[in-house]
Amino acid sequence: MQKREKAGPKICFLDVEATSLEADVGIIVGAGLMEDNGRFSYISVNRPELEKDKLKELLGRLEQYHIIVTWNGKSFDIPFLVSRIIKHGLKVESLLSAYHLDMAELVRNNLKLSRTDLFHVSKFLGIRKDVTTLGQDVPGLYVKAMKGDRVAVKRIEMHCKDDLNVLRLIFLRLRPLVRILKPELPT
Repeated sequence: MQKREKAGPKICFLDVEATSLEADVGIIVGAGLMEDNGRFSYISVNRPELEKDKLKELLGRLEQYHIIVTWNGKSFDIPFLVSRIIKHGLKVESLLSAYHLDMAELVRNNLKLSRTDLFHVSKFLGIRKDVTTLGQDVPGLYVKAMKGDRVAVKRIEMHCKDDLNVLRLIFLRLRPLVRILKPELPT
């Protein structure tokens, strides 16, 4: 018996790892996608000259989703991707045609917390967040990865996966709030 996919819009959680917070001086190290069922995939940019091809791959994958959920995606992930896509002469339609929900923005605007970083919000909601590797560690790990350090590559990927899983769990926990605040979003 074949398992039926649920009807409705497809949601993915997106996280970008990069060598810098600015797209004119940094490049994409990798991008993670996670579906609402927890299925994770990661696109690794093993060498800077592969960035264009990996961006094409990411854009192709994003075409299957109707909703992209990020954490600080309006201020980092999406503008960074748009900048790098334009830099390589690629088309941004598949990235920008999906509905984008930035959960960090939703939390900042609707919850009264002392801090709204991913770690603090996850802690507040009782969701475990691994802090073995932080975003600020990624550029140094990427230098090691380019020299063939497979452990560094895996640490970047696992950091991305953990960020996405925490984001997914926050989204699922706050889904009732999302439904009320974003009625145009079929969740």
